[in-house]
Amino acid sequence: MSTLLSIRSCLVLPLVLMALNACSTQVELRMAAQQEQFAQEAASQGHWAQAMHNYAAAVENVELGHGDLAWQARLHHQAGRAASAACRYDAAAFHFREAIALAKRSKQSSALSYKALIDLYERQGKTTEALAVRNELGWHRARAMSALAGLKSLPTLDGHEPCRATATPAPH
Repeated sequence: MSTLLSIRSCLVLPLVLMALNACSTQVELRMAAQQEQFAQEAASQGHWAQAMHNYAAAVENVELGHGDLAWQARLHHQAGRAASAACRYDAAAFHFREAIALAKRSKQSSALSYKALIDLYERQGKTTEALAVRNELGWHRARAMSALAGLKSLPTLDGHEPCRATATPAPH
């Protein structure tokens, strides 16, 4: 009889663990969607630092929930935009680079994140870094980027004090 019980528990335990894992995955993805909504609200009110933190939290939840790579790339891109507006340039560059890598892995276009990273470096007067990013693209992709020339990739700071030249640590 005890053998039968141990066999049942060996069969039931993995099923219970799989069900718990599926529940936690769904919870993480719902939390990510909620964090993204909070980030959008903060950004719409000009609370860029809060938006950056909310987007970063959303990225973590999507990763934990094994969510879509394209979604993660979009969240990193938005976190980069918010970080740029919050004068957190190192964090912005980190998020744009992550967005580029994730977009490539998911076979999505990374052109907007490349443009945002180039614009970020140019806004800071870092022409060497901007040129290096352009060189990463190669000639044919850099030419395709010219189609995005009129598009604003970073939030404008109309009516806000421009950023001072301060370096900020990238998120972990």
